Amino acid sequence: MNHQQALQHTFEHARSYFPSLGDTYNGHPVLFFDNSAGAQVSRFVIDRVTDYYIHRNAQKGTIFKRTADMQQVIVEARQLAADLIGAAGHEEIAFGQNATNFFHLFAHHLGRDLTAGDHIIITEADHHANVNPWLELAERGIHVHVWHVDEYGSLEMEQYRELLDLRPKVVAAGWASNATGTVHPMKEIARLAHEAGALVVADGVQAASHLPMDVKEADVDFAAFSTYKIFGPHMGFGYFNRSHLERLDGWKIRKELEQDAYFFEVGSQNHEGIEGFIGSTEYLAQLTRDAEANGLSLAGTPFADASPGRRSTAGAMHFAQLYEQQLTSYFLKRLQEIPGVILYGRPAEEPAGRLPVFAFNIEGIGTDALGQALNDAGVEARTGNYLAISLMERLAGPFGGGALRISLVHYNTIEEIDRFFGILETARQKLT
Repeated sequence: MNHQQALQHTFEHARSYFPSLGDTYNGHPVLFFDNSAGAQVSRFVIDRVTDYYIHRNAQKGTIFKRTADMQQVIVEARQLAADLIGAAGHEEIAFGQNATNFFHLFAHHLGRDLTAGDHIIITEADHHANVNPWLELAERGIHVHVWHVDEYGSLEMEQYRELLDLRPKVVAAGWASNATGTVHPMKEIARLAHEAGALVVADGVQAASHLPMDVKEADVDFAAFSTYKIFGPHMGFGYFNRSHLERLDGWKIRKELEQDAYFFEVGSQNHEGIEGFIGSTEYLAQLTRDAEANGLSLAGTPFADASPGRRSTAGAMHFAQLYEQQLTSYFLKRLQEIPGVILYGRPAEEPAGRLPVFAFNIEGIGTDALGQALNDAGVEARTGNYLAISLMERLAGPFGGGALRISLVHYNTIEEIDRFFGILETARQKLT
């Protein structure tokens, strides 16, 4: 089989690992097209959580077997998270409730050293989880500046350079938009920020379920991720860059990071969730084995000679990215056939530089009415602003700042896309 066929075969087979993908609603097979809100979990996750409750259900500790086993599992999970995103090691990872919790944590700890008159940059494109914690600091006289987007939802780099002339202390920006799927140039964002003396707090939530992440290559200082977007349980983890502690000279957080990031795990953690996260990395490792068995190769990629954990997890996301490019191009082609459609983000003629995440409206049809019709036909999607509030107000103002969002991942298929557009056309005809 050729390269494209090998990708399709690999990821169509991947569906067999997800028991929920066979679900039905109202007699219709469910189309799981709301993956930006949360992905489904594989049997690797289910089996790992079940095994935890039988064999390792204990508080972490050091002497007694089950508690010592749990302690080691947590360290193993941190290392797997580090492998997945390209961190230096488990010392740079902390688990927590969710990504939003980490953005508040970053704002709290960095905010301890900010004073009235200091500057922070946030973006118009971001989920408000990485917006609101910084806006709260404005109550102390700290200047919070909004970095705006253009008509397509892409960040305006010229304005960014002007804002950096203010010598901000922090830049908070998203790696990719959860509304439009636009991938932002995080490496360049971080480079320019560091040249201006700012620390970078990145929202990696949306990108991590689609791309092989590399926090070291991008050189961000802090980042947050949601494991339930990466085919795991509902929790999150934070990344704390310990490779450039000199950037933290004068910041109280430096002393806390000189040992490791464990300091930022508050109280007892979600042990069953951590076990489930390990299961999600086991699934990614299986995906890499399946891809290579089908003739795909990591040769020539940064993952070919990486550590086994990095190779198996990020390697899987490398193959997923290639496959999802096919889904993106095909979905955009079909979307252009719909009369009156208004797509937000990069134009449909430019599939590169975006994830398979599509926010759109159809002229003359209310967003919620369209969503209800799709729901009745077994489509799981999302309407509203997805908490990308400022972005959607800017792009979809005539529709009340909301749109229908379809978000795909690598277990979705071309066949599902065709089925979706059949359902969409039926709904459009009934509602117009």
